[in-house]
Amino acid sequence: MSSHVSLRANKSTSRRRLQWTLAVLAAIPFASAGREVALGPAGVPGGSPAVNPTVDSALRYANVYKAAVAPVIWSQLGRVERSAGVTFALSSLFVGGLARLRSWQQTGRPHPVTVGAVVLELAAPPLLVVWQQRIRARSGTSSQGELS
Repeated sequence: MSSHVSLRANKSTSRRRLQWTLAVLAAIPFASAGREVALGPAGVPGGSPAVNPTVDSALRYANVYKAAVAPVIWSQLGRVERSAGVTFALSSLFVGGLARLRSWQQTGRPHPVTVGAVVLELAAPPLLVVWQQRIRARSGTSSQGELS
């Protein structure tokens, strides 16, 4: 019986750690996006040379979507192991990292803070999705079609 209690405690601890990890990590793009929406190109790490109004507008607009990832994740923390929304949000961050890699390839190495963001965007989402799936498998729940 004690091993059963211990196993349940481990599942609970792992789930709680995933919730905290996601909550904290989601704050990073949220804060970054808020800064870039408010300041435009000047809010980008390292500042940015003057850009035309269309690029400034596109940057601010795209950052609203970057900011939206955090509330999606935060709203799903209570059901983290079965939330397709969390999986989708993490996948979006990963694809964003790929887009930054493409930019790096086409325009050159970005600011060191951005390099760190690229590493985080490419490394963390796959690891977090695997962690989420392990917790889901242990709990016996499914996420098929659940986006709410």
